[in-house]
Amino acid sequence: MNSNFTGIVLALAGGVLVGNCMLPLKKIRTWPWECTWLVFSLVSLVFVPCLIAALAVPAWPGIYASLPFSALLPSLLFGFGWGIAQVLFGISVVRLGMALAFTIIVGLGTVFGTLVPLFVLHKGDLANGNAEMLVAGCGLMIFGVALSGYAGKLREHPQRATEHDYRSGLGIAILSGVLSSMLNLSLAFGSPISQMAVRNGASTSTAVFAVWPVALAGGLVPNLAYAVYLLCKNKSWGKLMHTVQDAFLSLLMGLLWIGAVAIYGLSTRYLGRLGDSAGWAIYQIAMILTATTGGIVVGEWKVASRRSLAVLASGVFILILATVATAVSTR
Repeated sequence: MNSNFTGIVLALAGGVLVGNCMLPLKKIRTWPWECTWLVFSLVSLVFVPCLIAALAVPAWPGIYASLPFSALLPSLLFGFGWGIAQVLFGISVVRLGMALAFTIIVGLGTVFGTLVPLFVLHKGDLANGNAEMLVAGCGLMIFGVALSGYAGKLREHPQRATEHDYRSGLGIAILSGVLSSMLNLSLAFGSPISQMAVRNGASTSTAVFAVWPVALAGGLVPNLAYAVYLLCKNKSWGKLMHTVQDAFLSLLMGLLWIGAVAIYGLSTRYLGRLGDSAGWAIYQIAMILTATTGGIVVGEWKVASRRSLAVLASGVFILILATVATAVSTR
């Protein structure tokens, strides 16, 4: 099987998984959000990444001691920035609504997560046709996301938000969108870690798993801090001892999310020189298409107007074209 095709399939599979990872949240009945997020964060950002790294990377975690702290710092800091984005996302949704917040955050996250590695790490490739096709695919994706977001806004009831809430929510969403790209940047700039893993016996396809514990440790800090703050504020620690079903669903959320991230990380190793940019775009597009399809399946668009459905269909079509353009850029 062609390696580029393998990478495309893996990036699509990761996007499908992450697009579904929050579905268990709809079934949680007793636990408040902070209980679920605590379990989700510990499973997805600590336990599973460390387990995968221990199984896939020889001499892990000893390889970190062989590196200067400056080699670990970019992935750690980018991961911390992404963790802040996760917290800000929830706030922006409350103030702007899901459609507008999702459009801004995913759009900006895609632009920065795709183009920053391209312009910083692959300057010599900017003049070739693949890079131009990747930029075109990114542009199509932004257009498709904007149409999807507009369709969602048409579907939603008008919100009674003050001008202050709207402006502050817009600022928070923009900041969240920029920071959300840092999950990809933590991987793209983690090459010293993966190179050390290869020197210690890891394969080039699995060496990326040595980067994730560092990057996600940075992301754990704001996520864990916010969950603990809410647990203390709402005095909900005691609820963690009840409801096995809610605990299982929270665990499942974490497994789906980190599974998606791990598969995406693998995909970048099969997509050629522009893999860390093209893979991110394909991953994001698949996530949006999956989330949109899921919303249709569960009836979120059942009472939508014909106009909003037409705009949604146009957005989905543009996103499919963006997927094709981005896939072509990996040749």
